[in-house]
Amino acid sequence: METNVSTQTPELKRVLKLPTLVCQGLAYLCPACVLMYYGIINVLTDGHFPLVLVVAGVAMTLTALSYAKMCRKYPVAGSVYSYVSNSIGARTGFIAGWGLMLDYFLLPMTCYLSCGLYLNVMFPAIPVWAWIIVAVVFVCACNYVGVGVASIINNINVIAPIAAVIVTLIFIIKFVICGGGAGTLIYPEAFYNPETFNINTIMTGAGIMAIVFVGFDSVTTYAEETINPEKNMPRAVVLICVGAAIEFIIVAYFMNCGWPYEPGTIENPDTAIAEYNIHIGIAWMNSIFIVLNTLACIGCCIAGQGATARILLGMGRDGFLPKKFFGYVHPRFKTPSRNIILTAVVGLTAILFQDSLMNAMSLVSFGALLGFIFTNICVVVRFWVKDKQRGGAAVIKYVIIPIIAAIVCIYLWISLPATAKIVGFIWLALGIIVLAVKTRGFRELPPELNL
Repeated sequence: METNVSTQTPELKRVLKLPTLVCQGLAYLCPACVLMYYGIINVLTDGHFPLVLVVAGVAMTLTALSYAKMCRKYPVAGSVYSYVSNSIGARTGFIAGWGLMLDYFLLPMTCYLSCGLYLNVMFPAIPVWAWIIVAVVFVCACNYVGVGVASIINNINVIAPIAAVIVTLIFIIKFVICGGGAGTLIYPEAFYNPETFNINTIMTGAGIMAIVFVGFDSVTTYAEETINPEKNMPRAVVLICVGAAIEFIIVAYFMNCGWPYEPGTIENPDTAIAEYNIHIGIAWMNSIFIVLNTLACIGCCIAGQGATARILLGMGRDGFLPKKFFGYVHPRFKTPSRNIILTAVVGLTAILFQDSLMNAMSLVSFGALLGFIFTNICVVVRFWVKDKQRGGAAVIKYVIIPIIAAIVCIYLWISLPATAKIVGFIWLALGIIVLAVKTRGFRELPPELNL
């Protein structure tokens, strides 16, 4: 009887419906983050910011369809590692999970960098590197003592970014209608300009922008609180990805209408939104945006560093990493304090990228795109090859769509900047070495990565 009661207990908490899941996921992706990339992507692609998001959005939506299929088949944590391990094999799954871990380590680094860059705009006397150090120390202290700051910050981050985007769009439209920018809201060159179009830079930009979609699967962590999760979870994953893509594309399009890109007009691509607000006459919005960006970055860093430290803790306890260091828990604060300090040191690498936010972002996209590639391949292997689901509809769902998605993601992956590929492949090589050691020359199964 006790077993039955325990099994039924989670059902009492199943109160979340599809609309709630979608809203939660969109809030997690931060609708205002698209504003930050106006300068970076437009400079890279000569003014094709919206088109880059169209390419990235299509690739991520097709991947979301694959993710939804795998989520329904394997409704467990572990994400890409679980999908690849169960569909292809444990050793390949380990490498996929190892590649995804690069995101966990480096995503906070990009947030520290963004925080430092924009605070430097507000307080120019304090250099970027100093702000980065302050942010790293603050986040480290919060996680070290276990202070629940993230929940307070994240509550603000749910509503404030949406309001910021809406206000910005209203002023952009007003500016254009009054004759500013392109002078019209129907501006095809905002998407495509044949004189400056370059497919290579478009794909590089789309590969980098994959970072804004990282986390569209975050709602799967609410499986036990969701009504009919087998049905609603896959739908939520796809709707979140599609909804984010539509919002990002619309915002990027209107931004290009408000300030059509011309070479040399943007002084600092990394913080171009500050110049943009001045251009359309809402300089006062800069202070608000910087505050919101700082809160979002700090919230992301607290959550990301905490998650990474606990992944390392689990790997230390399982003997995958030296237990004496990585398996240590602070006797007073009951936190993986040594891992927190280690991840804080990794976060300080943001100082090395203070002249190029794009290179820092591309490092995160390397692991994310690798995970997306594996997920798409898993659909073909699991459903078409192993489960032998055949027929007209099956060909489309389990072969054509995932293969197209995989090809696009591979193209985006290999189009990333050289820095990302160098660091990424070094990380993968290290993973292969670790795998060889842990499996005694690949003769045994690897330890499980609980991501």
